[in-house]
Amino acid sequence: MKRFPFLFTCVVLISGLYAQNPTGKVNTKYLRPSITMLFSQPKDADEEVVISKFRNLEVNSKFDNHKIDFPDLAPIDPLNLQKNALITKYIRAASNPVIAKWWGRDADGNFNYSLVAQRGSYTATDADAIISRGSNTSRIEMIGEQLIDKSYILLYEITDLYSMEEYYDRQDASNRKLKITTPVKRTEEGYNCDYKVYAYKVDFTDSVASEFYSRYWVDVKNHDNKKVAAWADAQFPVRLMASTGGSVRSAQSKQKTLNTKKKTMRELLEDIPAEIQNNAVFELGRKIEDFRLKVTVFKAYPVSAKLGTKEDLYIDQRFYVYEIEQEKNGNQKINRKGVVRVKTINDNKQVATGSSLPSVFQQVAGGRIYQGMFMESKDDYGIILNIGKNGSANNAMDGFNLGADFRISRFLKKPGWHFGIDASLRSMKDVYAGNISTPLQPSLINSTELVSGGTYAIAVNISKESYFTRKGNVYLRPLVGLGLQSYSFNNIGGSEIDSENKDYSWSSIYVPAGIGVGWNITPTFSLEMKPGVYARFAATTGNKEKLTQSAAPVTDNWGFGTIDKMNFGTTNTICLRIRF
Repeated sequence: MKRFPFLFTCVVLISGLYAQNPTGKVNTKYLRPSITMLFSQPKDADEEVVISKFRNLEVNSKFDNHKIDFPDLAPIDPLNLQKNALITKYIRAASNPVIAKWWGRDADGNFNYSLVAQRGSYTATDADAIISRGSNTSRIEMIGEQLIDKSYILLYEITDLYSMEEYYDRQDASNRKLKITTPVKRTEEGYNCDYKVYAYKVDFTDSVASEFYSRYWVDVKNHDNKKVAAWADAQFPVRLMASTGGSVRSAQSKQKTLNTKKKTMRELLEDIPAEIQNNAVFELGRKIEDFRLKVTVFKAYPVSAKLGTKEDLYIDQRFYVYEIEQEKNGNQKINRKGVVRVKTINDNKQVATGSSLPSVFQQVAGGRIYQGMFMESKDDYGIILNIGKNGSANNAMDGFNLGADFRISRFLKKPGWHFGIDASLRSMKDVYAGNISTPLQPSLINSTELVSGGTYAIAVNISKESYFTRKGNVYLRPLVGLGLQSYSFNNIGGSEIDSENKDYSWSSIYVPAGIGVGWNITPTFSLEMKPGVYARFAATTGNKEKLTQSAAPVTDNWGFGTIDKMNFGTTNTICLRIRF
């Protein structure tokens, strides 16, 4: 029996186990997809710079880079009703060189198994290596053919590329329509880029593979000129799996700084492709199942699994953990049992031997997790919206609370870290503020006058979520920050105050600190109580005048008694945290 027909027979059998699961069965194995990047033709010199840089980018490390030599797509009018059909026709034509590269087609039209075997070996897991050692046939190499059915072609299209000067021009034009005549400040130089990306899958199913072998397969030992000639018209089925789009900006301040070297305009253009690729891969990963990582729990506590740098794990990446349940009709369904996030990442960029070290995960919600459960990546944006209520003896630090936390752990390579913004708002009416003066205003406010207006406190902070329980439903979040607390008055002693009057706009720098105690109800919602303290410094007016308090109010609920000196206080925030 010839080597290839034998391998094909084995691969078809293995495909039932690894890639093409029967209906109703849960696919629990991650097969490494390959990415071919194609582009729409650049429309001008700037786009040519961007596309040229893009062609030489490496794809994300969880994919194989399947680069081919193929012409760019001719521009298509966005209003052309046949645009999608024309793109599909273009992608289908590209399927020929995609499959040719998989099988190492040479100038004589001969195919070989080298790349398929190589990629199968690299994508194999420790479990595959262990099974292969006990088999007469190398299953690891044969996994490679299953990867062909994970071939994706990404078509990138730049829909608008324009300079920051044009961006400012567009803003000014838009403002003029709103009767705003003041030009916007032109502080940055660089570019904005709007893009779209279309993700197509090349279907290399068993039936397609069978036709390929019978109609086109030739090698050095079994050469057939008719099959070689037939290959010129060969195309394979493709499917649009998802599309996405967005905008990126590559800009810098126009001002020169001593310590920072400014980039050239070309360098700013060349920074755009990496941003587009990162955003596109992230968004497509949320839409395409093949892009989501899958693995079984290797160890239950701490949770660990055999994924790592080869799959481009990143700190705090989110995974759902499922229990697979067999239904009476033979179908399988998954029940979520927990949520985990990547804590430490193992370097596994090598061919599996069966003894690689697992990466470690922190459970952050759910119930008890057991070895052998199924894990799947569920990437989130790393943004947390906080909505709640501040409580404080100082009403100026009290009120409705709104904030947001942005995950920075991926850049710090340490789990749990966030950069946050918190704000609280409160209105005040008919309040005694005491005798308050400035060097130029001896009687700015009199102790007999009632004042009305509003206050706000806004601060940036750094925080870290820490988990200590096995199931991770409860966390602690210490934080420290720097903020601005402000009073603005609209009425003093019955007289209206002009909003432009800076004498009646006061602000203080304050330093908040606290520790949140949270409960993760679901992967999306958390409840948190956050007791804290703050140090507030003396206030100044909008004219940078120092304030002096000479007769504090008897009942000081608004912090006026200490407006002219450093003071301390406490807060307690209760909020709902919504994770995106």
